[in-house]
Amino acid sequence: MTYKTINIAPETYERLIFYKHAGMSFDEVLNEMMELMPEEEFYEHVLTEHRQRLKKIKAGKFAETSDLDKALEEV
Repeated sequence: MTYKTINIAPETYERLIFYKHAGMSFDEVLNEMMELMPEEEFYEHVLTEHRQRLKKIKAGKFAETSDLDKALEEV
């Protein structure tokens, strides 16, 4: 079997470790998590957030630069 390497933040790695149990691999952990939230449900969540942001923009509620900087730090 071949593998791919993915880049994650150290904090994410530390959180991911807590999901491993009984000798599971990270691959197994991630697959189990993805089974809990099907792709359609995940993208519905993403689209809902996007629509909410668009409504704010249309209402003239623009983000300040400091808000954008804070949001980017969380990504």
